[in-house]
Amino acid sequence: MHMNRVILASHGGLSAGMLDTVQMIMGDLPNVCAVATTRDETESIAQKTGRLLDSFPAGDAVYILTDVLNGSVNNDMLSLVAKYPDITVICGMNACLVLSIADAEEPLTREELNDILGQAQGQLLDCTQQLREAMNSNTDEEDDL
Repeated sequence: MHMNRVILASHGGLSAGMLDTVQMIMGDLPNVCAVATTRDETESIAQKTGRLLDSFPAGDAVYILTDVLNGSVNNDMLSLVAKYPDITVICGMNACLVLSIADAEEPLTREELNDILGQAQGQLLDCTQQLREAMNSNTDEEDDL
């Protein structure tokens, strides 16, 4: 049976922290792993990720989530597409995105992936501003009474 694989790739500890966070919510996630580029690395993130990709069974869908668009990690992951043309590299990881992809039991269609990306983008909100607007709206309604 094929499964979805998720590789969280970041600068520093973001990917490991994200993995810890989503496992706190969902429990153990053997299909999700984290790689990072660090100041003192002896192996590049592209090499680490290549070893992971080589270890996955053929037919598994692989989604690599990166932290910074056009950053070195994102560029290194995109460079892997030449050797691994079936991987999907997505920039802008957040917990909603990771949880949704990790929880999917089948490879995602383009439409499903676009829906998940839209939901993840929808999680980017200025909550303080929304609260202020809601409080102002309630005050305006009270004034109308």
